[in-house]
Amino acid sequence: MNKYITSVAVILGSVCLINLAYGATAIYQLNETQGTFLQIPLTHEIYRYSQQTNLQDVEVLDADKNALPYRLVTIAPEVKQIDPKILVDELRFFPIAADATPDTLRKFHSTHIKVQGDSVQVTTSDKTLANANPEFYLIDVSKLDHDATSLGIDWVPQTDNQYLEVELEATRNLQDWFFLAKSTLVQIEQEEHHLKRNHIEVAIAKKDFEFLRLRILRGANNLQITHVTAEQRIGAAEKPHIEKESWSLMGDLAKNQNTVYLPNSHSKSYPVAAWEFIRNDTAPIDSIAIDFGTQTYGDNARIFSRTTENQNWQLQQQGIWFNAQIGKEWQKSNPVNIVPPNRDKYWRIELNETLRDKFIPSLIVGWQPTQLQIITNNKPPYVLAINHDKNTSYNREQVFNQILATANPAWVSTGLISLNVQPEALTNAPKAIDWKQWLFWVALMLAVSVLLVFSLKLFKQFNRNSPH
Repeated sequence: MNKYITSVAVILGSVCLINLAYGATAIYQLNETQGTFLQIPLTHEIYRYSQQTNLQDVEVLDADKNALPYRLVTIAPEVKQIDPKILVDELRFFPIAADATPDTLRKFHSTHIKVQGDSVQVTTSDKTLANANPEFYLIDVSKLDHDATSLGIDWVPQTDNQYLEVELEATRNLQDWFFLAKSTLVQIEQEEHHLKRNHIEVAIAKKDFEFLRLRILRGANNLQITHVTAEQRIGAAEKPHIEKESWSLMGDLAKNQNTVYLPNSHSKSYPVAAWEFIRNDTAPIDSIAIDFGTQTYGDNARIFSRTTENQNWQLQQQGIWFNAQIGKEWQKSNPVNIVPPNRDKYWRIELNETLRDKFIPSLIVGWQPTQLQIITNNKPPYVLAINHDKNTSYNREQVFNQILATANPAWVSTGLISLNVQPEALTNAPKAIDWKQWLFWVALMLAVSVLLVFSLKLFKQFNRNSPH
């Protein structure tokens, strides 16, 4: 009897002792380093393995596959503020009714406009202009003589419109509209407190558009817009230099060699030289640049991105880019920042069409690496692994913070050794939760079988010992 009871206990115990790290796949090994508190900069390659943007499927395991506490730290540089120079232009704007057609809007050119101080009067018999309940606001940027980095919207703050959700589009012909930005504006006044965030961060090149269309998606009730301004900020906050990681994306000549910036606005087409790129990671890049190699260039360039192949291209950057040899050295445009950081997979560059068959540019993307801080034990070697089992939680950061509360750590920097695991191996691997379920049911069936055999033997023994 004891033999069977022991067998059942062993089988049931194996179900409870399934290792929590069973579904983890090691991808890096930590360098052998003396110290308990280790810190490691993670490169963008980690995003080729992780399926979560916050890297919560990353594990650090010791030699016994026990999970170690860790946290991810973003290095935030101290910012030195510089007073920028700001150019501000007042723009004329007109509320437009829902039934306005392109032909009606073209009357805008012949409409008599009288400007008196801050007020704009529209003299027209057509009710679609100067409408009290507009579908959108038409903003005139045809006379803007400088680039704009933001659009300012001022309105009378009321309870119904403390928050405005707005969408901004642009056109050259009052028929074809191009999406520029979507933003939330805030203007709250409560006694002596006042909060105002009334700028749409958007790049508008001078003479590139004739009109803007401002739609109020939220907060349109009783809205009274008082001013619309175009602002150009010259000079910005100065940040100390922090080493970034950057890498190149190689692309192919795009099938569509017409611009996706203003479709059908330049008669039938607007030819460009376009290349498209595909990223194999989801690292949050915060800067982009174009590598022209030894190809001289000094003309307009546009960079677009999108999450999937079926989405419309979104403009990320436009302006004059240059690459020129001065003396023995090549001078080029600096990388531009992307705010907020971008995780899009598909990218597109548009340059002057004369470069179409001359060379292939590279797209340079960069990000500020995340730092991994680990509290180790005395069971090396340690490995960095990926576990796609999203139902597993070790409360690592809570444990980490509790340990730090009673410690004065001296952080030791170390590195990683690649174990040459291909990301496809993790994608095709079965999830850990499936193996646990299978092991549970197999162990349970074995335990039930042993119990049945044990019960049958007891029943036979009882029959033999019973009197006839």
